[in-house]
Amino acid sequence: MLNLFRAEWNKIAGHRWLTSCLIWIFPVGAVAFTLVMALILSLSESARLAFRSDTVQWTEQLVGTWGFLNNPLGRLLLIGFTAVMFAGEYQWQTWKSIIPRNRRVPLILNKFVTLGVFVVVAFALMSVLLTLGMGLLRAIADAPYPPELSASVIRTTVSDYTRSAVLGFISTLIAAGYAALAAMLTRSILGGVLVAYAVTFAENLSAVGLILIAYFLDLPGILQLYRFTPGYNLLNLDAWIRTGAGNPIVLDYGANRVELADSFGFSAVVIAAWVIGLIGLTTALFRRQDITS
Repeated sequence: MLNLFRAEWNKIAGHRWLTSCLIWIFPVGAVAFTLVMALILSLSESARLAFRSDTVQWTEQLVGTWGFLNNPLGRLLLIGFTAVMFAGEYQWQTWKSIIPRNRRVPLILNKFVTLGVFVVVAFALMSVLLTLGMGLLRAIADAPYPPELSASVIRTTVSDYTRSAVLGFISTLIAAGYAALAAMLTRSILGGVLVAYAVTFAENLSAVGLILIAYFLDLPGILQLYRFTPGYNLLNLDAWIRTGAGNPIVLDYGANRVELADSFGFSAVVIAAWVIGLIGLTTALFRRQDITS
């Protein structure tokens, strides 16, 4: 498995343009943001005054960066990356050369894990660079950057950071699941990207569809189905990790209002079901495919 992981990592990293545009753009963007803001703060007193009025903690900056992986835009970028990585195996005819010498289940599971780790490494680098960059900007503006380092602060931050990184890894697995299933169906990069994007857009717009059904059919209970979407539960888990409270969603239609607010445990179970289901279905389909034809 270690050799498979190393080979897959090298293969992903070898797609320099793709990884640069969709993955490494995040740590590079953190550095670019810091340099631009440093120049602005150095030249503008009003910008420094505005910066001082904003309260920022380095712990929140470090942990909060991971939230981008769980919002719709972040998930779309992940899906674009993973769709190319999975669907590309068919167009580049990679499977034909490696499947005869390897078992299919370890191959597909290793691909999921390696993609997840690759994305987590890039986002970990971005979170550290953005946190250090914000510290530089606060110093230029002569603004505080609490809290002070202490054993308690470090323990809490490490715990929250680890959970956010794990959640980012899980978010990547879900995106990879969409993309992998699309790849199984289309066997093309463009088809994989389009199908995976369509599924994600449908999920993001599912709240609107459910509201319309509830309104026209007078079925308010149908809005509860939104509680089982991965997007809602990823955001809810992220809110629990960052703030210690959930991320309630209010769905309005006509004169009715339904508030969805679930516990950390509920969202964790739903997300686990999505991850296991997507990877399991992908693996089952992959085992039955005729790759060599």
